Amino acid sequence: MARTETTETSVTALRDTSWLSIAAIVLIVMMLGSVAADIAGKVGALVVTRENWTEVLNAFLLALLVNTPTLIIIGVLGDFAGLFSRTGEGEVFSARNLKALRNAGGGLIWAAAASAIIVPTVLSWTTGDGRGILWHVNDLALGTAAMGAAILGLSHMLAEGIRLKTESDQII
Repeated sequence: MARTETTETSVTALRDTSWLSIAAIVLIVMMLGSVAADIAGKVGALVVTRENWTEVLNAFLLALLVNTPTLIIIGVLGDFAGLFSRTGEGEVFSARNLKALRNAGGGLIWAAAASAIIVPTVLSWTTGDGRGILWHVNDLALGTAAMGAAILGLSHMLAEGIRLKTESDQII
């Protein structure tokens, strides 16, 4: 394969990643709709008065707590949307992409921790029957944490790629 064919193929492949940013944005909108519907279902039927405003606030905060892992994943999808958009424009080995990849990996680990430990523990404490820290680890939480760790590992590879590209650019 000639050098021009290889360059054209890689440019096309990079351009093809742009659709992934659109897919991430669509998922963000869908997930935000799901979170809004869940919060509205838990709080929407309550009428705020002087006597019950603390109950309404409590219901809202508990609904936010339950949706915390989803909200974190929405942030991760935002990082990926930006990463894929920039990659589609040809920006691959950049500090912004490295930061986005690291944020996404860390976000997935936090989402897993929120789902498996933080949310169950805080819910247990707020209902008054909880003591200590609860662990509700399931396959989805473990898989999410593993994907976060894998993405953090990939970020180290990207950092090395950035270093090599910078070195190469300085030589040329």
